[in-house]
Amino acid sequence: MIIDTHTHVVSSDKTKHPLDPGARGWSTEVSNDVEVLIAELDAAGVECATLVQPNATYGLDNIYQCDSAKLYAPRTVSVGILDPAAADAADKLSYWVNEHGMLGVRLQTQADADDPSCDAIWQRAEELNVPISIGGGGQPDRVDRMTKIAGRHPNVLFAPDHFAGWSGADDKAGMTTALEAMAMLPNAHLRYSSTSLGPYADLNDADRDRFRRVIEAFTPQRMMWGSNFPSSRDGGYIGQVTLGKTALPWISGHDLEWMMGKSAHKFWPMLQAPAK
Repeated sequence: MIIDTHTHVVSSDKTKHPLDPGARGWSTEVSNDVEVLIAELDAAGVECATLVQPNATYGLDNIYQCDSAKLYAPRTVSVGILDPAAADAADKLSYWVNEHGMLGVRLQTQADADDPSCDAIWQRAEELNVPISIGGGGQPDRVDRMTKIAGRHPNVLFAPDHFAGWSGADDKAGMTTALEAMAMLPNAHLRYSSTSLGPYADLNDADRDRFRRVIEAFTPQRMMWGSNFPSSRDGGYIGQVTLGKTALPWISGHDLEWMMGKSAHKFWPMLQAPAK
């Protein structure tokens, strides 16, 4: 079963679902109604998907992701964005989970990832059995701080987004070391997407080796593929799926099955493929 852990839906009905006043980037240019996404999944042979709240699209209003995921559950689940440093972050998590069926949370904050104020949402995530995705990264010290807070909450499954920003980092050697240390946590997983697979072909030999070291540290059993569609959309959705399957030719077929779906199913065991 293929599970895409990083799709975005953006409604074309801007009256019912207006963009946040601070919206920027790709979602101000294109929409991706959930019905369109489901058709794309079918055409590409992708059974399940997580609908991830896009950054800087709807702000912290996760309703379109949640409502869309419920329409197609158990094929889809929603992953909303919250600010973990907000005073009411834990209660907001309970609200979205209990009132709107949100089954994952993506932490985005201007605060330090290891700020003590962020511990409350991690504790609530454990109580609610909700896995955490972490935005940001890109620098070894930021990854180290993610590792510190996750280490204090060993019962919460977590995964940084987009290979933790490794591909855009200036210090790839330092990022590799930091991610290898993170991988020592049993609850650590890593989400990778087209933002890391696309640039892989242009890496030098040393950086390709570092890329591989990160995957080997986490093991394929804790790596989770996501298309990042439609933020990443060269070749359409099916092009992103093809990239996921072919960008790393040294990955065995058995390991690719874990990375393209089986690992994600540990995160979201409620996901089920549609009836044939």
